[in-house]
Amino acid sequence: MSLLFRYVHWRRRLSRFWLRRVEHWRSQLADVENTPGLGLLCLMGAITGGLAGLAILGLYGAIQALRLPLFALFGDNETIFSDAAVLFRLAVPVLGALLLGLLVEWRFKALENGIVHVIERLMYYQGQLPLRAAVVDFAASAISIASGQSVGREGTAVHAGAFTGSWLARRLALPNNSVRTLVGCGTAAGIAASFNTPLAAVVFAMEVVMMEYTIAGFAPIILAAVTGSLVTLDLPNVHPHLTGAAEQFNVVELPVMTAMGLALGLLGGSFTRLVGWFVPILSRIRVSLRMALAGLVTGVLAIQFPQILGLGFETVNRALAGDFDALFALGIGMAKLVATLFAVAATMPGGVILPMFVTGATLGSAVGTLAATFLPIAISGPGLYALLGLGAMMAAVLQAPLSALVAVLEFSGQTDMVLPGMLVIIAALVVSRRIAVSDSIFRLLLRRRGLDYRNDPVSQYLRRASVLSTMNRRFRVLDAVTTRAEVRKALEAGIDWLLIRPGTGRAQLMRPDELRRVFADGEDEDAENEIDLMDIPAHRADAYPIDVRASLQEAYDQFENTEAEVLVVQRSASLSGRRPTPYGILTPDVVAATYRR
Repeated sequence: MSLLFRYVHWRRRLSRFWLRRVEHWRSQLADVENTPGLGLLCLMGAITGGLAGLAILGLYGAIQALRLPLFALFGDNETIFSDAAVLFRLAVPVLGALLLGLLVEWRFKALENGIVHVIERLMYYQGQLPLRAAVVDFAASAISIASGQSVGREGTAVHAGAFTGSWLARRLALPNNSVRTLVGCGTAAGIAASFNTPLAAVVFAMEVVMMEYTIAGFAPIILAAVTGSLVTLDLPNVHPHLTGAAEQFNVVELPVMTAMGLALGLLGGSFTRLVGWFVPILSRIRVSLRMALAGLVTGVLAIQFPQILGLGFETVNRALAGDFDALFALGIGMAKLVATLFAVAATMPGGVILPMFVTGATLGSAVGTLAATFLPIAISGPGLYALLGLGAMMAAVLQAPLSALVAVLEFSGQTDMVLPGMLVIIAALVVSRRIAVSDSIFRLLLRRRGLDYRNDPVSQYLRRASVLSTMNRRFRVLDAVTTRAEVRKALEAGIDWLLIRPGTGRAQLMRPDELRRVFADGEDEDAENEIDLMDIPAHRADAYPIDVRASLQEAYDQFENTEAEVLVVQRSASLSGRRPTPYGILTPDVVAATYRR
């Protein structure tokens, strides 16, 4: 009996010890600007990257599990779409899209997928990504890619990676400002695992998804990209790669490259605007029919240009190698752009980045070949122009110039690409934004959902800070009916707020100065006499609750959208069934002073 008693005693002590440690770690993560909080977040980022890498391996396996039997049964023992028969290239995209549309209507019911969904959940739902949406996107994208639709796997890779970060944060009940960072970590890991470009993945996560650059965010996101790349380092896939092209670069080519950047910028901006125009039109059609239409467009174009089917890594690498003649490369690029336009407008699950890689690489290759044929100057060759075209289309459609430039550098492995890369990418960016009046395709699709996210510097700061790092902890909790001795004890503690809990109704907050005046008049009364604090004439404010994991942006929005004068920071769920435990007090003045400082 004594041994059993000791076992229970030490188990309870150990449990209390770990609960205190976990609460301490959560409070550190509420302020990631300090060294301990940043260190913990880096550890969580590395774990998120590893989990995201495993998810990408699962996605690759699911695609292959669907694709290989399809080719074995109907593809005449071919392994890639470009070598398959014409009927196969036409039928598979159409039937695959129709099957996917029917599954969405009958089984999946709703399809929330890709980078747009991640941005929406990050900006409006504190990074809480639902499991069902991630599983549905995973399965739907595997069907879409395996059947040759004009989409990439990076959209689902980002969704899967972001979900792992969100899931880990929820399991550990981390503050919402840390959830944002871990979602960014998962995003970077997904891109890095898809393209083997960890640095471009980091920049993409901060430039496109999180839409902000912070020192505290860089370190964990970099670690996540590294671990995600390590998990998929031996992925049996040929990533785009170009060597030696920059060594032949000639300065006199800069006008040609600039003209190519301007043309691709206009094309990319027009593509984004057409997507915005097509989305509401196709949304009036039932899901199965509009997806079948997208599959039909892809299948018909694939009769002449089979290189547009599938992920397109082979097509990009052949363009980088200069294997296509100018007219054929031009045809592939335009056909891929049209097929992707219908796929995106029909909400086909998958990503848009890899299709833009195919379009930019083939159109750039065509420009390089034509320039070498007709211009009386030494031209580097189509490979260099293909790589620059890839970056130009990425910058024009995604409005992510730094991500595009870093991707070009990582694909080439040559720092000499900085000069032509910057010139072409900025030319494409300026034209797509000014002449085509184009925004990022992700922001445009968000606006088509009725969402227009604000991203001013004040909002950025408020989202990064937690209520835990700002709240006032100088308060005491008293029941409405209490004794004078308890009130005096609370007042002697030097508090700033008194939280009064009545028997029924909302808790009230009172400044202690008002109580001191009342008690100064009744010093001769018995300390054990009971008083009702709700009967004392004083200004009291309703205590509106806010979750302990909330960010200052959530607190600011609650002040703006409710009549709250003061917020009580508390953990909303209590496993023991007792009343929530308050952690601190937050006022509008404190929030305002925080971002002003």
